[in-house]
Amino acid sequence: MAKLDKVRSKRTGETGSDDTVLGVAGMLTFDPLLQASNRMLEGWMAVSSEIFEFGKSRFDRGLEMSRAMAQSTSLNEAIEVQTKYTRSIMQDYLSEANKIADLSTRSLLDSFSTLQQARDRQTRVNSRAIVTP
Repeated sequence: MAKLDKVRSKRTGETGSDDTVLGVAGMLTFDPLLQASNRMLEGWMAVSSEIFEFGKSRFDRGLEMSRAMAQSTSLNEAIEVQTKYTRSIMQDYLSEANKIADLSTRSLLDSFSTLQQARDRQTRVNSRAIVTP
């Protein structure tokens, strides 16, 4: 969640508006779609950042394990080091898969909620236009 908010705060202020009549009309039409796609992009940026950080930590842990293997004095010690490393990476990969799935789901739901809110606003505007001749 913090990663998604961090990316979203970076993108705030990057959107601009065109003051021409055609630009405003176009923005009114495509604005919900653009907002939803921006939300989706923010989410995937957070996911890619998470994957990058995980890969970096995996690389560092792999180097540490290699050093520990090189310093082992017996076969049993080397097997024990390898066993601990294998258990820890399996737990790390499962944890990371859960994080990525959670971030992806939040991103998708966030972008759909943006479209839903725009649809609800448009429905209210349309219903008011029908009621008042």
